[in-house]
Amino acid sequence: MPEAKSAFRQVAKRLHPDHTPPTPETLSRLAEAVHAIRTLEKSDSLEVELALSPGDARDGVTRTVTHRGRNGLFRILPDSASGTRIAAIGDPAFTIVIRIEAQTQTSAPTTEAGLNRFVDDFVKGSPTARLAGWLRKARSAA
Repeated sequence: MPEAKSAFRQVAKRLHPDHTPPTPETLSRLAEAVHAIRTLEKSDSLEVELALSPGDARDGVTRTVTHRGRNGLFRILPDSASGTRIAAIGDPAFTIVIRIEAQTQTSAPTTEAGLNRFVDDFVKGSPTARLAGWLRKARSAA
């Protein structure tokens, strides 16, 4: 993967509109290079350790994990044991290894923070989309 990233950087520098006049051919070649590196990054396997409280492991939870710019949604089944490997929903190359913590923690703040992050990452509109909605409302009120 490091060789691919290095090659991508060289191609991106050579084809970037700041260094090369933007023609349809150079822009399409740059878009192909970006698509190729994103595909390689997605297919690269990634394993992350996730700490759970004994209660969460016993009851089962759904968690979102973000690591190195990669988001994953994980459904942890009830009665999961420490050391269990779980793949992200829709991304089998992104896995977590469950580690059950000895101390019990209240899961409400952790769950709420995870839910807020999930809403921010997957549900809320982008700032541009929110601004566009605000502008549409302002125009219709006038």
